[in-house]
Amino acid sequence: MKKELRSEFFAWFKGLSESEISDLVGKMPVHNPEGHQLSDKNNALLNFQNPEMKFTVVAGFQQWLGFGRCVKKGQKGSFIFFPSITKAKKDDQGNETSPESERFLMVPVFDISQTFEIKEDPSKPVSNKKGSKEPVELAF
Repeated sequence: MKKELRSEFFAWFKGLSESEISDLVGKMPVHNPEGHQLSDKNNALLNFQNPEMKFTVVAGFQQWLGFGRCVKKGQKGSFIFFPSITKAKKDDQGNETSPESERFLMVPVFDISQTFEIKEDPSKPVSNKKGSKEPVELAF
């Protein structure tokens, strides 16, 4: 599924002119909950997968939990590219056997419209990604 999506997307994306790409990005400035805008390719990838949906703020499932929100049951995620750095591996003598490398994974994200606010229950605090028991404030 991911490989097919990636192949279809790149074939579609390569056919776009610079003005078409800027038009796409201008229509949909998508952000993450911290307020950072997604890359042009990730914006285009979201639009390619689900052109009828208006994405505004996207995050992964666990990321939404950290912001005090939960993905609604039955919602389908859309995939974006996410950088992953592999650390250099060393053998027993400390010699580097494989260098540090960067690659991009396709990870599912959900729009804020696909989530609901978690009702806070004092007996079950929600843990965010930084280990705190309090939900993090959205940047918006």
